Amino acid sequence: MKRTSCALLALGLLSSGSAMAHVGIFNNTLPISASGQTTFAIANGTSDVQFLVPHGCNDEATPAVDPAMDTTRIDITVPAAIVTATGAGSVRPGNSGEFGDVSRASNVDGSITFTWNKVAGAAAADDQLYKVSIRMKMPAVASADDFAIKKYQFSAVQTCNNGGSDVVLDWDTISPTASPSIIVFPDKRKGFNKYTLDASTEADFATAPIAAKLKAYFGDAAIVWVGKKIYSPNANTSEKIDALVTEDLTYSNLGSDTGTTLDASDTIWVKY
Repeated sequence: MKRTSCALLALGLLSSGSAMAHVGIFNNTLPISASGQTTFAIANGTSDVQFLVPHGCNDEATPAVDPAMDTTRIDITVPAAIVTATGAGSVRPGNSGEFGDVSRASNVDGSITFTWNKVAGAAAADDQLYKVSIRMKMPAVASADDFAIKKYQFSAVQTCNNGGSDVVLDWDTISPTASPSIIVFPDKRKGFNKYTLDASTEADFATAPIAAKLKAYFGDAAIVWVGKKIYSPNANTSEKIDALVTEDLTYSNLGSDTGTTLDASDTIWVKY
């Protein structure tokens, strides 16, 4: 069977305005609770992380154009840091449903690649949401003074059948943000939590405005403080912040501030 790399095809679909969705990610152990919030995990905690393939390798908006472009194989690579934290033998993939056949390959950098192949005889149609999962443990904090929120990215490769040939979408090569990633908090408890950013997360806040990223990271928070800069995803709380800003111009609302960015030097206090 012919196997063809399809990064250029995917880029062409993206640039032409077609709707190509990346491989999604969801933590079954710690599901998100707010609209717009990003999938997260807790340092040193074990999670059942699910990866979602919403469509085949053709344009998801018009799947009937090429119904043969159905997903037949899914490759997910778990980063070396997570493999080390979990223990290679304890990084366990789920193997149920149409993608019941799964194999593992250890890579020279310490990562592990899991490959799911579609079960022989399963229906071939680009009209289903495919799900595969991996149980893993997130790396612990480096020290008692490590308050950094960190992000780990999983390489994702999607293979589809195109009339007897394989079409391969390597999402890493399509876009820097196309492969699924998970943010890991050092801890997350009711009350005030102290956080910072590190090299893996500060890039998300390096370009203003940052309101969307604040919602992605802290969508379930009551209030967020960075010095006298304040944010809340709650509209009523945000209104109170605006009232405070009106009274004292040394304060600002990060939800409406279009010029502020954050970096690793900032201390972020978040109340849940």
